[in-house]
Amino acid sequence: MGFLRQIEKRMESLVEGIFGRAFRRQVHPVEIAKGLAKQMDEGSMVSVSRTYAPNDFTVHLSEADSESIQVYQSSLRDELIQYATTHAQSKNYHLMTPPRVRFTTEETLRFGEFGVTAKLTGGDGPRERGAPQDTSGQTRIFRTDDTSGEAKGGDQGTAVISPEEAKKQGLARETVEVIVEGGKTYPLEGRGPWSVGRSDENDIVVADPNVSRRHARLVRSENGFVVEDLGSTNGTLLDGAPIDRERIESGDELTFGGVNARFVQRGGEEGDRSSDPDFFGNLTARRDPRGR
Repeated sequence: MGFLRQIEKRMESLVEGIFGRAFRRQVHPVEIAKGLAKQMDEGSMVSVSRTYAPNDFTVHLSEADSESIQVYQSSLRDELIQYATTHAQSKNYHLMTPPRVRFTTEETLRFGEFGVTAKLTGGDGPRERGAPQDTSGQTRIFRTDDTSGEAKGGDQGTAVISPEEAKKQGLARETVEVIVEGGKTYPLEGRGPWSVGRSDENDIVVADPNVSRRHARLVRSENGFVVEDLGSTNGTLLDGAPIDRERIESGDELTFGGVNARFVQRGGEEGDRSSDPDFFGNLTARRDPRGR
């Protein structure tokens, strides 16, 4: 649940930052996220061994709200997809495909109103045995606190979460980054993947002759983050052990061709481990990456 709260904080941070200026009296990103989660909960279906949940979402916005998100719609979509994935994990829901989110403009919606249509679909691939049939989806309309009255259909709507309220609820902004030996920091934003190598074309540049031009890559998976070696000459190490592909956790030390780096994933209330004296070079068997 902690990571889900971190994602909620990231959604709320859109309100505080440059995204938020366009949302002061309109639909807030965190409200959309909570509406999406509510639709996922209400649309879940229990089978013999699994609980399936909607995985296809359409967010309906008024013309004014839709216009406000145009410049960063892609970033907001990525945040909502990550939020839906994490919410499903926290509730032990099974998704037949990775979440999909799209936006549409509805002339019938007023300023400050939004709708969420949630469908359960197996996509175009083969259907799992025992999986339910696709659903047509139901749309629920929400209304922000900034507009008067109750939401359509008797729904009381979703409340705007202020920074103060978020702090009370223990929400923390997630920060994910790779810090290369020497102090260069590379934030991991969006969905990735992020390439690592000597070439300047990589997302994470490690300028060392022992590092291959395309050495490795980091991938955001359903269960967290994964590091994958790309057939490099001198290999990739995780906490001192050579790997081909492994899941990584905050504090793990990665070695690309002899150059150390640290993977850091934390919330806003947590300390920054990058200032620890032990930050690089101490491989005192925290865990065996192959034995997790």
